[in-house]
Amino acid sequence: MTGIGYLIKRRIESKPELEILDKHQKVLDIHKKMSEQGLDISGLNQFASMLTEKSSAVQSHVLDLNTKSVSHMQTSSTEHITQTEMNQMASDSYNRSLVKMNEVYAQLMSKLDSDRTEAYGSAQVKWNEYIEAHARSVADMYKGGSIYPLIYYSELETLVFERTARLQSELDELVSLGN
Repeated sequence: MTGIGYLIKRRIESKPELEILDKHQKVLDIHKKMSEQGLDISGLNQFASMLTEKSSAVQSHVLDLNTKSVSHMQTSSTEHITQTEMNQMASDSYNRSLVKMNEVYAQLMSKLDSDRTEAYGSAQVKWNEYIEAHARSVADMYKGGSIYPLIYYSELETLVFERTARLQSELDELVSLGN
Protein backbone atom coordinates (compact mmCIF):
# COMPACT_ATOMS: atom_id res chain seq x y z
CA MET A 1 0.00 0.00 0.00
CA THR A 2 2.84 2.38 0.83
CA GLY A 3 4.42 1.66 -2.55
CA ILE A 4 1.22 2.55 -4.40
CA GLY A 5 0.91 5.79 -2.42
CA TYR A 6 4.49 6.65 -3.28
CA LEU A 7 3.92 6.00 -6.99
CA ILE A 8 0.77 8.16 -7.00
CA LYS A 9 2.63 10.94 -5.20
CA ARG A 10 5.50 10.75 -7.71
CA ARG A 11 3.01 10.81 -10.59
CA ILE A 12 1.36 13.94 -9.21
CA GLU A 13 4.73 15.60 -8.57
CA SER A 14 5.87 15.03 -12.14
CA LYS A 15 2.82 16.57 -13.76
CA PRO A 16 3.80 19.23 -16.28
CA GLU A 17 1.31 21.70 -14.77
CA LEU A 18 3.11 21.58 -11.42
CA GLU A 19 6.46 22.00 -13.12
CA ILE A 20 5.19 25.05 -14.99
CA LEU A 21 3.78 26.55 -11.78
CA ASP A 22 7.09 25.92 -10.02
CA LYS A 23 8.97 27.58 -12.87
CA HIS A 24 6.67 30.62 -12.76
CA GLN A 25 7.11 30.87 -8.99
CA LYS A 26 10.89 30.88 -9.40
CA VAL A 27 10.68 33.58 -12.08
CA LEU A 28 8.48 35.70 -9.80
CA ASP A 29 10.96 35.25 -6.93
CA ILE A 30 13.81 36.38 -9.16
CA HIS A 31 11.77 39.36 -10.37
CA LYS A 32 10.97 40.35 -6.78
CA LYS A 33 14.65 40.18 -5.74
CA MET A 34 15.68 42.19 -8.80
CA SER A 35 13.08 44.86 -8.01
CA GLU A 36 14.26 45.05 -4.40
CA GLN A 37 17.80 45.71 -5.63
CA GLY A 38 16.74 48.25 -8.24
CA LEU A 39 17.60 46.00 -11.17
CA ASP A 40 15.61 45.61 -14.34
CA ILE A 41 15.82 43.07 -17.12
CA SER A 42 18.11 45.24 -19.25
CA GLY A 43 20.57 45.49 -16.34
CA LEU A 44 20.45 41.73 -15.97
CA ASN A 45 21.02 41.29 -19.70
CA GLN A 46 24.00 43.67 -19.57
CA PHE A 47 25.48 41.72 -16.66
CA ALA A 48 24.96 38.40 -18.46
CA SER A 49 26.52 39.87 -21.60
CA MET A 50 29.54 41.12 -19.64
CA LEU A 51 30.06 37.66 -18.09
CA THR A 52 29.72 35.99 -21.48
CA GLU A 53 32.22 38.39 -23.05
CA LYS A 54 34.70 37.82 -20.23
CA SER A 55 34.34 34.05 -20.53
CA SER A 56 34.76 34.22 -24.30
CA ALA A 57 37.87 36.38 -23.94
CA VAL A 58 39.45 33.90 -21.52
CA GLN A 59 38.61 30.97 -23.80
CA SER A 60 40.05 32.82 -26.78
CA HIS A 61 43.29 33.54 -24.93
CA VAL A 62 43.62 29.89 -23.83
CA LEU A 63 43.03 28.68 -27.39
CA ASP A 64 45.62 31.12 -28.73
CA LEU A 65 48.21 30.02 -26.16
CA ASN A 66 47.54 26.33 -26.81
CA THR A 67 47.81 26.81 -30.58
CA LYS A 68 51.16 28.56 -30.23
CA SER A 69 52.46 25.84 -27.92
CA VAL A 70 51.39 22.99 -30.21
CA SER A 71 52.80 24.67 -33.32
CA HIS A 72 56.13 25.28 -31.56
CA MET A 73 56.33 21.63 -30.48
CA GLN A 74 55.46 20.46 -34.00
CA THR A 75 58.17 22.54 -35.63
CA SER A 76 60.80 21.34 -33.19
CA SER A 77 59.90 17.65 -33.24
CA THR A 78 61.15 14.92 -35.48
CA GLU A 79 59.62 11.60 -36.41
CA HIS A 80 61.41 9.56 -33.78
CA ILE A 81 62.06 11.09 -30.42
CA THR A 82 62.87 9.50 -27.11
CA GLN A 83 60.91 9.83 -23.91
CA THR A 84 63.72 11.96 -22.52
CA GLU A 85 63.39 14.33 -25.49
CA MET A 86 59.62 14.51 -25.03
CA ASN A 87 60.13 15.27 -21.34
CA GLN A 88 62.58 18.04 -22.23
CA MET A 89 60.20 19.47 -24.83
CA ALA A 90 57.40 19.53 -22.24
CA SER A 91 59.68 21.29 -19.76
CA ASP A 92 60.77 23.84 -22.37
CA SER A 93 57.18 24.46 -23.42
CA TYR A 94 56.13 24.97 -19.80
CA ASN A 95 58.99 27.42 -19.25
CA ARG A 96 57.98 29.41 -22.36
CA SER A 97 54.40 29.57 -21.13
CA LEU A 98 55.64 30.71 -17.71
CA VAL A 99 57.64 33.53 -19.29
CA LYS A 100 54.54 34.67 -21.20
CA MET A 101 52.41 34.54 -18.04
CA ASN A 102 54.97 36.56 -16.09
CA GLU A 103 55.01 39.20 -18.84
CA VAL A 104 51.22 39.55 -18.73
CA TYR A 105 51.29 39.52 -14.91
CA ALA A 106 53.88 42.33 -14.85
CA GLN A 107 51.81 44.41 -17.29
CA LEU A 108 48.70 43.88 -15.17
CA MET A 109 50.51 44.76 -11.94
CA SER A 110 51.75 48.02 -13.48
CA LYS A 111 48.13 49.08 -14.03
CA LEU A 112 46.92 48.40 -10.45
CA ASP A 113 46.92 50.58 -7.34
CA SER A 114 48.96 49.50 -4.30
CA ASP A 115 46.09 47.72 -2.51
CA ARG A 116 45.20 45.65 -5.55
CA THR A 117 48.88 45.03 -6.29
CA GLU A 118 49.30 43.51 -2.84
CA ALA A 119 46.17 41.37 -3.23
CA TYR A 120 47.26 40.14 -6.66
CA GLY A 121 50.76 39.40 -5.37
CA SER A 122 49.37 37.31 -2.54
CA ALA A 123 47.01 35.50 -4.89
CA GLN A 124 49.85 34.76 -7.31
CA VAL A 125 51.99 33.21 -4.55
CA LYS A 126 49.07 30.98 -3.54
CA TRP A 127 48.36 30.14 -7.16
CA ASN A 128 52.00 29.04 -7.66
CA GLU A 129 51.72 26.76 -4.63
CA TYR A 130 48.46 25.35 -5.96
CA ILE A 131 49.73 24.49 -9.44
CA GLU A 132 52.81 22.75 -8.05
CA ALA A 133 50.69 20.62 -5.73
CA HIS A 134 48.08 19.94 -8.40
CA ALA A 135 50.60 18.97 -11.09
CA ARG A 136 52.35 16.64 -8.63
CA SER A 137 49.06 15.00 -7.69
CA VAL A 138 48.17 14.42 -11.34
CA ALA A 139 51.63 13.11 -12.25
CA ASP A 140 51.94 10.93 -9.13
CA MET A 141 49.98 8.24 -10.92
CA TYR A 142 53.10 7.81 -13.09
CA LYS A 143 55.65 8.20 -10.29
CA GLY A 144 58.75 6.15 -11.01
CA GLY A 145 57.93 6.01 -14.71
CA SER A 146 59.82 7.80 -17.44
CA ILE A 147 56.64 9.64 -18.48
CA TYR A 148 56.28 11.37 -15.08
CA PRO A 149 58.06 14.59 -16.15
CA LEU A 150 55.99 14.81 -19.34
CA ILE A 151 52.73 14.56 -17.40
CA TYR A 152 53.96 16.94 -14.70
CA TYR A 153 55.12 19.68 -17.08
CA SER A 154 52.10 19.28 -19.36
CA GLU A 155 49.78 19.78 -16.40
CA LEU A 156 51.76 22.82 -15.25
CA GLU A 157 51.62 24.27 -18.75
CA THR A 158 47.86 23.80 -18.98
CA LEU A 159 47.35 25.60 -15.68
CA VAL A 160 49.72 28.40 -16.70
CA PHE A 161 47.79 28.83 -19.98
CA GLU A 162 44.54 29.18 -18.03
CA ARG A 163 46.08 31.69 -15.61
CA THR A 164 47.68 33.68 -18.44
CA ALA A 165 44.36 33.86 -20.26
CA ARG A 166 42.59 35.13 -17.15
CA LEU A 167 45.32 37.69 -16.44
CA GLN A 168 45.27 38.83 -20.08
CA SER A 169 41.49 39.19 -19.96
CA GLU A 170 41.75 41.31 -16.80
CA LEU A 171 44.52 43.40 -18.37
CA ASP A 172 42.44 43.92 -21.53
CA GLU A 173 39.49 45.03 -19.40
CA LEU A 174 41.64 47.52 -17.46
CA VAL A 175 43.05 48.92 -20.69
CA SER A 176 39.57 49.25 -22.19
CA LEU A 177 38.48 51.19 -19.09
CA GLY A 178 41.38 53.58 -19.57
CA ASN A 179 43.68 52.35 -16.80
